[in-house]
Amino acid sequence: KIIINYLQPTLNKIIRMHWTKYQKEQKIFDILVHKYYTENYQGENFRGRKVKIIHTLYFKDRKKRDLSNYGQKMMDDSLVREGIIDDDCSSIIIGETIRIKYDKSNPRTETQILGA
Repeated sequence: KIIINYLQPTLNKIIRMHWTKYQKEQKIFDILVHKYYTENYQGENFRGRKVKIIHTLYFKDRKKRDLSNYGQKMMDDSLVREGIIDDDCSSIIIGETIRIKYDKSNPRTETQILGA
């Protein structure tokens, strides 16, 4: 499991972002995934394998959220850049689940990768 103390902007916000702002947001994910991976990650490397990914997003409030607005494009791209998975295409990531939960004191993104 990879845990970062950051949440990706919603897809609605991403599609309206200037490309430089998007690159800055992506860089944050890249840095956080790299830091967690090099300092804490004890799991497998999934290069050369098909995977299923479960993203659990912990928000600080219980506000209703549109689940389809929380696709984890930035996290998936960071997993590829870090070399944890080969690609984020549908022939590699054969299933992806988004879960939304609540943790007032520790909003975060937890990503679990399972070999398929």
